[in-house]
Amino acid sequence: MTTEELVTELKSVTYDLMSLLERETTELRSLTPGEYEQFLSEKSALSMQYEQLVVKLRSRGDELRAMSDEERSELRALQTEFQEAARHNMATLQAAKETNERVVQAIVRAVNEKSKEDCTTYNRSAKTSKASLGGYGRMINKSGGAYSVNETL
Repeated sequence: MTTEELVTELKSVTYDLMSLLERETTELRSLTPGEYEQFLSEKSALSMQYEQLVVKLRSRGDELRAMSDEERSELRALQTEFQEAARHNMATLQAAKETNERVVQAIVRAVNEKSKEDCTTYNRSAKTSKASLGGYGRMINKSGGAYSVNETL
């Protein structure tokens, strides 16, 4: 494959990768887990292809320098645009991750607050227990009196 063909393929892969990153960024809120897995798979494949092309082109430095200034300038501009798209995508993914972590922490705090309430249950020995206070369903027994119920019909 000639250097010009490699450059053309690199441009094509770069545009595809940028398009994928932009779609992922805009559709992140509405993606199902399966769709997101597909995005990750496509992104991984395009990223590997991109990296392989860059490595091949770097090994052909003399041929790249022999290309026209216009062609090299276009390639540099494309790489700058790609880096900006990648930074934007990364910032969006980081924000989504932090948001998810805050939601999970809020749920954990709410569950912990709810478990602190005086909610008791009775066991077979007629002892009262405080549910969930011990964590993971472990019951903590409190001493208490027995209660009887009138079962006469």
